[in-house]
Amino acid sequence: MKIHVGGKVTFNKGMHFTGTNDKGYKTEIDSRRDDIPAAGPKPMELLLQTLAGCTGMDVVFILRKRKLEPEKFEVVVDGYKRQEHPQIYEEINLKYRAKGEGITVKELERAITLSQDKYCAISAMLRNPVKLSWECEVIE
Repeated sequence: MKIHVGGKVTFNKGMHFTGTNDKGYKTEIDSRRDDIPAAGPKPMELLLQTLAGCTGMDVVFILRKRKLEPEKFEVVVDGYKRQEHPQIYEEINLKYRAKGEGITVKELERAITLSQDKYCAISAMLRNPVKLSWECEVIE
């Protein structure tokens, strides 16, 4: 059985869209030009943040299950896209940084490995092809 997740993006102006999920949470998305302030990240930037957030949440959850509470935690993510279209990421690097009593490199590596190999759906999707379909409609 498949689990449905949905949402939509609505055009505002310029290249600014507002994304809304099924629960009503909003995300601003923008492909800004240099002379116009952006209302949010570009879609490909948001993909990197989504990956970092997905695996970061896993790592914090796993550390907490091991009774290790992060005092500070961040995931720095860098993506490298090819120049030709579609400009997909050819390489993504994640750097996990944690501080907290009892948190060692070994504990952090264990949590990251579990996230990357088992739990983070975004990591799994970026490693494997996804079935993508589409349809369209003209609104009158």
